[in-house]
Amino acid sequence: MRSNPKSTVKKTVMHQYRAIANSAVEFRLFTKPKEGWVRTIRSALGMSGSQLGERMGFSRNRISVLERKEVEGDITLNQLQGLAEQLNCDLTYALVPRKPIEDIIDGRATEIASRSLDANSQNMFLEDQTISGEAQIRLLNQIKEQIIESGGRALWKNIKE
Repeated sequence: MRSNPKSTVKKTVMHQYRAIANSAVEFRLFTKPKEGWVRTIRSALGMSGSQLGERMGFSRNRISVLERKEVEGDITLNQLQGLAEQLNCDLTYALVPRKPIEDIIDGRATEIASRSLDANSQNMFLEDQTISGEAQIRLLNQIKEQIIESGGRALWKNIKE
């Protein structure tokens, strides 16, 4: 059986994306300080709000507003980047998966396969047919593998409760 070159490239690209995402799993970010990073770093540097404002061409009040926006989660990445530059800091932005990507995919495939199996079992029950627990597990794993192999659309489609 010959593999489809397009499929091979797609799988290689997917593998690269997963490696990048998985590299962040062990990366633990510090908890944001109560006053936010901007005010914390500014205070650690001994810089006043007026001084930071002057460096950015803003008023002290505008710096205060931006610091409050950071704490509330309403600041933009561009605003944070500008503040970071003036505080001699790097802005780091990351989405860190809570567990390896393969585990997330496996969990989602298991959820979909279980719902599919439950629906089929209900129909079989109504028709007075049943399958053994061992056969159900085997069937669940087969459905799950098919879903994982199908990938994206099958894996992340909305499923009805």
